[in-house]
Amino acid sequence: MIRTNCLDASAIVKLLIAEAGSDKLRKYFTKQTCFYTTSLCFAEALGVLKAKHLRCEITQEEYLDTCYQLLSYVHPDNIGIDIIEIEIKKRVAFDDVENLVKKYSIDVSDAFQIYTLKEVFSNFAGDSAPILITADRGLATAAENEGLRVWNCIEDPSP
Repeated sequence: MIRTNCLDASAIVKLLIAEAGSDKLRKYFTKQTCFYTTSLCFAEALGVLKAKHLRCEITQEEYLDTCYQLLSYVHPDNIGIDIIEIEIKKRVAFDDVENLVKKYSIDVSDAFQIYTLKEVFSNFAGDSAPILITADRGLATAAENEGLRVWNCIEDPSP
């Protein structure tokens, strides 16, 4: 069965850097083909890699290698991760995002992730609904409460 999988920034980083949940996520990633992320999550993942480098958690070489690997995942010639553009400029989108932030005490980036998945994949239901892959418990809980399918790649078994 082909699944639609949506990666948040925490999951993207786990594909690139060995952390809790990385092995399980990497194994799943090699067996599936339909992965998406938002442009905001892509940029957030780059920011996390930069922060890991600045905190000396990874070397400059590891930082550049992981950034290159991430860019190769989203290159149009590769089967990897497609980027979904989010509606960051629409006031009505931000109103919905703001409501999610207040309702679940999540950050704006996570709220945009939920908003985007609900908008882009609104016609999908049941087993055809996308799976949000995250290592962020707060995002996972909020997304589940909003009716999205979620895989917390640290705490849950693989889908």
